[in-house]
Formats: sequence, C-alpha cells, structure tokens
Amino acid sequence: MVGTSLLHYRIVRPVGSGGMGEVYAAEDTKLHRLVALKILPATTAGDPDRLARFRREAQAVAALNHPNVVTIYSVEESGGMHFLTMELVEGRTLESLVHPGGVPIDEFLRLAIALADAVGAAHSQGVVHRDLKPSNVMIGPGGRLKVLDFGLAKLKPEVERSGTQTTFTAGLTAPSQVFGTPSYMSPEQAEGRLVDHRTDIFSIGVLLYELASGSRPFQGDTPMAVISSILKEAPAPLPQLRSEVPSDLDRIVRRCLAKDPARRYQTALDLKNELEDLQTQLTAPAPVALDTDAALARMRRRWIAGTAAAVAIVALGYYGATARRAAAPNPDSAVASATFTQLTGQPAAELFPSLSPDGKWVVYAGEGAGNRDIYLQSVGGQTPINLTQDSDADDEQPAFSPNGEQIAFRSSRDGGGLFVMGRTGEGVRRVTRDGFNPAWSPDGIEIAYTSMRMELRPQNSEGRSELWVAPVDGHASPRKIYDGDATLPNWSPGGGRIAFSQALDVNRNISVMTIAVAGGDPVLVHGNLKDIAWNPVWSPDGRFLYFVTNRGGSMNLWRVAIDEASGQPRGDPQPITTPSPFAAHVSISADGRRMAYSSVAETQNIQRLAFDPTRGEPAGDPVNVTTGSRRWSSPDPSPDGEWVAFYSQVQPEGDLYVIRPDGTGLRQLTSDAALDRVPRWSPDGGWLAFFSDRTGQLQTWRIRRDGSDLQQLTGKDEGSYAVWSPDGSRMAIPFTGNRSGAAFLDRFLIIDPNRRWDVQQLVYVNTPPALEFSPNSWSPDGERLVGQPGTIGSAHPGVVTYSLSSRKFTPMADFGEWPVWLPDGRRVLFVSRGREFYVLDTRTKTPRRVFSVVRDTLGPPRLTRDGRAAYFSRRVTEADIWLVDLR
Repeated sequence: MVGTSLLHYRIVRPVGSGGMGEVYAAEDTKLHRLVALKILPATTAGDPDRLARFRREAQAVAALNHPNVVTIYSVEESGGMHFLTMELVEGRTLESLVHPGGVPIDEFLRLAIALADAVGAAHSQGVVHRDLKPSNVMIGPGGRLKVLDFGLAKLKPEVERSGTQTTFTAGLTAPSQVFGTPSYMSPEQAEGRLVDHRTDIFSIGVLLYELASGSRPFQGDTPMAVISSILKEAPAPLPQLRSEVPSDLDRIVRRCLAKDPARRYQTALDLKNELEDLQTQLTAPAPVALDTDAALARMRRRWIAGTAAAVAIVALGYYGATARRAAAPNPDSAVASATFTQLTGQPAAELFPSLSPDGKWVVYAGEGAGNRDIYLQSVGGQTPINLTQDSDADDEQPAFSPNGEQIAFRSSRDGGGLFVMGRTGEGVRRVTRDGFNPAWSPDGIEIAYTSMRMELRPQNSEGRSELWVAPVDGHASPRKIYDGDATLPNWSPGGGRIAFSQALDVNRNISVMTIAVAGGDPVLVHGNLKDIAWNPVWSPDGRFLYFVTNRGGSMNLWRVAIDEASGQPRGDPQPITTPSPFAAHVSISADGRRMAYSSVAETQNIQRLAFDPTRGEPAGDPVNVTTGSRRWSSPDPSPDGEWVAFYSQVQPEGDLYVIRPDGTGLRQLTSDAALDRVPRWSPDGGWLAFFSDRTGQLQTWRIRRDGSDLQQLTGKDEGSYAVWSPDGSRMAIPFTGNRSGAAFLDRFLIIDPNRRWDVQQLVYVNTPPALEFSPNSWSPDGERLVGQPGTIGSAHPGVVTYSLSSRKFTPMADFGEWPVWLPDGRRVLFVSRGREFYVLDTRTKTPRRVFSVVRDTLGPPRLTRDGRAAYFSRRVTEADIWLVDLR
C-alpha cells in the first residue's frame, strides 16, 4: 500500500492495526497535511449491514470535539475500498508507560483525569468505546493524551446483547460476538450480557490499576483464565503492591472495578471529579496539626501520608508521661518511625474495627453474602475469619472486651438485640433484646448501649436515642442512664463516665457529651450551631477525648483535654488534620501503641425502578435519577409524576430539592441553617410537607412547590414526617413528643394540614403497649394506615396496619420498614434490612421478595400514584480498615 493513493491521500507508511483494520500514515495532497487512514477489512466492506452500522458509528465518533479524543475527518470510499481519514497522532502508547512500580503520582493523575474526561465526552454523545486498553491511548507531543480506535464503539440507543460466542480478536460491532481484549473487559462484556457506558468505567479501572502498580489486576495464562479472574476474583489492594499508593486512590480504582455496574461510578464525569479532588488534596499545602509540624511535613511528602499519617498523629496524644503503662517512645521519633498497613480492601464496607487489648487482632463488621458478618483478622494477616457465618442475620458493631476474651456485638437475629460471644465466635448468647453500639465498662461487667442505630451520619438522625447500661451476665435488668439523645457511647478508662454523641437538642447541636454512670446532667464537651461533633473515644490514660467533627471543612479527628472525673473540657479542641475525606470508628489498643480506624467514602443517589402494579413486581432494572458524589435521600414523586422531591444529606445539609424523573431541572427549595428532611407531596401536588429543626425542636412544616409560603403544622409536641390522606384533608404524623426530655411513641397524631396547629383540636391515636406504631402510608380508600412498630432505626422492624374505623392494629410481618400502599389498597411494598424490597398481601399476610441487592443500601421506596414506578435512594459505602503501628 505504501506509495499508492486513495483519492487525494498518498499512503506514506504503515502505522499499525486497529479495531477496524490496517492503519497508515498518508499525505492529504489537497490540504498538505499528514493524516491517518484506517482501511476497513474486506469482510466488513462486503457486508451491507455491517458497513451501514460502521458508517453510523463513525459519524457519531466524528461528532466528538474533544482535545483528548482523536478526530475523525471523514468516511471515504475508493475503488470499493472503504476507509476513515482521521487525525494522525505521533507519540507513544500508554502501554509504554507501564512499568514495575507504577508512574509518579502527579503524572498518573494528569493522565487519569484526561482519560476520564475524554471517555466522558464520548459517553455524553452516546458513544461507548468498549475496547479501552493501553495500546488505544496515545501520548502525543507535549504529553497530551489521545483516546483512539473506536473500532468496537457502539451507540447507546442501540444497546444489544454481545452474544455468547467468545472472540478475542478485534472487529466491528457485530452482534452475537464478545469483542474486546480479555484483560480489560468488564464482567458483563466478558459474559456476553447487556453492556452500556459503565463497561468503559471498568476498563478505565483496569488501566488505572496498571498505571499505578505496574501490573494488571486480573491475570491468567490463557484468555479464559483471565476472564475467570475478572468474574470471580478481587484484585489485591494497590497499597499491597506499592506502599505509596494513597487509600483514596485505591478506593477510586476499586470502585471502577466493581463487578456490579451499579456499584461503579455511574458516569465518567463522576470519576473525573473524584480524581480532580484527589489531585487537589495531594497538592495542597501540608496542614499543621498540634505541635508535630516537621513530622507531618515529612510524611505528607509520601502518598501514604493521606489517611494514615493523621491517625498516627492522633496516637501522639497517648504518649508522654503516664503512670498507667510502661514508658512510651518519644512522640516525634514515634511518628517518624511509624508503619501503616491497610488491613482490608474488599469492594464493600468494613466498619467498626475493634482492636484486641494487646493490639494483635482486630475484629470488624464486613459485608457477607447479602448480610453483614463479623470478621476476626490478625494484625498483619491477610485472611479474615468469619465469626458469624452460621447466621443469616446482620451481625455488626463488634467490641472486644477489656480482657480480650469476649466480643459484644449487635445482631438482627431472633428479633434483634445485643449479644456476646467468645473471641473466636463460640458461645453466642443474648445480653439485651434491643440496643446498638455496645461499649464495655473497663471492668468488663457491664455494657453501655443506645436505643437507636448510629453508623456514619449523625445529622441524619430521625429520632431520639436513649443511653442504657446492662450487666453482661443478664442477672439484672438494664438501667437507663440518659433519656435525652445519645449515640455511639464510649466508657471512660476509670469507669465513672460515658462519652456519647447527641444529635438532637433544642439548639440543633450535634455535640459530644459526657455523663456520670451514676446519673446526673450531661456535660457538654464540644458543640455549636455550625459544626457536627460525634464519635467520641477516650484516650487510654483518660486525659483526652478524641472525636470526629467537620468544623475544619471535612470529617476529621480532633481532641480536647478533659477532666475524666467531671467530664469538663480543659481548654479548646485541637485539630488532628487529615486529608482523608472521612475517618471514623477509631479503636485503640490498651497500651495506646496501635490504632485502627475506618476510612470511609459514601455516595447516595436517587433511582427509579419501573414497576408493574398488577403483578406487583419490578418491570426493569433501576436507573439513576441523580448521579455524582452527593448524598440524596427520601425521594417522593409528585402526584402528576412530573417531579421528584428529596433532601440532601451532605453540604449543604438538610435542604429540599426537586428534580424531573429524567434527571433534569434540579431545583433547590430551601436554603438555610435548618435541617429539613423527608419531603412528602400533598395529593393535589401543591404542597410539600417535611419535618425540620428550625425552631429547635423537630416540627412538621409545609411549603409550596415553588419554595414559597413556609408554614408550621405542629408546635405543641415534636413532629416528624407527614403522611397525607388521599383527599389531603388529614395528615398522620409519627409522634416523637417530649415529656421532660424523654422520647416516646405511644401514640401518633392526626391533624388538619389546612389549619393552624394552634387553632384546631389535635387527635392523638394511642398505640398498644410496646408497639410504638409509626404510620408511613395512607391507603387509597382512606380507611387504613400502614407503618412499622417503632421508630426507624429502632430495634423493632415489622409491618403493621391500623384501621381508622375499627381502631384496630394488625401486625402483618415481623420484618421490614417503610411500607407503602400499592394502588389496589390491598398490597404494600416495603424495604427490609436495606437490601431487599418485598410486596405483602395484607389479606393473606404473605410477603414476597421482588428485588434485592448484595452490598448497597436501599432506602424507603415511594410509588407513583399509578404504581408504575418506585423511587428510592441507593447508598454505596466503601470503607477500609487501616492500622497505625508506632512501635
């Protein structure tokens, strides 16, 4: 071909071969420039259908105008030979940069951001690449990245099955074949399943893993062995292959490599934004924390300084003069010689680490096969032991006893409660029938706990939580320590006080408090109107209280000197600055020489699930209404189906929004310091009811759909989310009233939402003893309410109906939360354990599972008026356990 001409293109030299045939450099004799010619194989040119498909896809790629995507100039034909003319990129492939040890971090991020930007541009035009690999990415003059060879590209509107025949040679986008390069295929592409733009996200993840570490995440001696690895195996955490890789980079890459497309980044733009945030974080000036400036500066020059260095600095507070243990190392030398180890790296969430007193073992909650289990892992080991695999229930929130012989934990088994077991999982027995977040007393005789769940987001608390203490041996009844609001308790080393987080008080503070075990008033350690402060942990010597707060802009660690006996703070809090976006669940060994913590990343988006109300089951797969790294919650579709209301759970927190079902038209309705939550549309679509702390107490409010005319609906007692009657004349409100500071739900409230709360006769509906019914949905005929027994997050899940005419409560199921009526007024849809949707027939009391996920968390479902779509939030949580060793 060299020396010949096609039209006015004179072929100069061969360049290589690509997904659509041979590639040559050629001179455009009209414009006097060098171009690349890609000549189609005869098999393609001779097939009219494939040729027509090629033309359509080439036109789509040609429409892209992006500096990091190779430009297609034209589609030509000469003498029966079909070819593309395109930009000639001189340079080297990305493959040439892959070497043992990986590329430098700054170069890695520059290339990764450009790659994500280029692929995102293609996706925005409906083009999916499907064969991203190092040889298809060029680095041109000046280091500019170019994505080329869209030989396997497909148009998103023409989604087809790849088929079942496995073919690993490049070719056009013919159906009935699996095209691509094995090492870079997504699981769905390798299996011949439906593919969409998220297959490219997986391939980008493989590229990034290879660039960062110098090796591929999935390997094998044959193509089928590679495919098997992609389908079944989890790649080794990047820090294990290259110690300098920061945990945030490992998290980003692992999310790209998720087997389930729904757990990956949903757009390349989201991936690009995360990479840019990491780039900003790593290039920002080193923060100063306490008086360890020099040590921190040294560590910041290493990638690993990110999360681990901050926790190491926290540990310095436990060293110095103390009579409780042997002499500790010098703080500066301890930081300089500290070692950091990522203990876990599964593509899910590992939370609530608890170190054994000797610091040699760590126990934590991890994701099992559809449920949470408790794992025991030796520090430095690679193989965790599942201690609760014999139970299908969710087992979580483990805590080592002071002597290291027992583990307390929360479980949903047998109705739920707190349990203890031996350190290797033997001898499981119940301690209480309710409770969360167990914390041992220093003598190992009692356990402190709270009545409501708290995991990672104290600002999302939806009810008051009491603080209790129970004897481990069960020979005495639990006793209440505090009936205000308390979560995440931690017992002081001397045993006299308990620290806790308080999420709801009259000043809207989310604060850190302590209280005497013997009783009395709580003491404020830290809290103000602007910041969130939570997750307190005592230092082993009792001189400091460590806690997590966002007062510095992100959830980071702070400490305050404290008098253990009185609980009074001594001085102002001091920051422990960490580049980690979210560190939580810190655990300390008895000698203070080792620390474990969770490094957390969460996103939560709104999804829409097509639903068949006749069959009572989904009619398709979920699709995203929102995307990105925000956290959106509690969606509710408008009666006309034109809008979806929801609220934000990240900065700015507690504001109401509406969006169209297709993800367009996002509009903010409230914007102030108040925490506004759980919007619910009125039946006529004119109002949104919600609950808010804008008066200092949780009250129910309403606002017009355009954000005007804010009105308070409750005031005498605390209110909650609204349950509208079908005609809009009544509203049921789960009652979180307050009697001398004590929370109770022994009744719920029915009001007229169209009248001021203080000029109407309020109707209270008393509930049976121990039921604490919370209504959630009003039946279409106006005759019944359906809800759950207790507050959301409490220890009593289930589905209960209430008849307004007979005033009778009828239990329907002993599991599940947030039930909503289907249009037939007979069946309800509800969520169970955050993992499954069920449809229950209230006549037969028969539940049927209709949808489930393995690792993500499903929020409360809400149905459109015709029942043809369900909206819900879907949270993706990734968290790894890290260890700091200062010896």
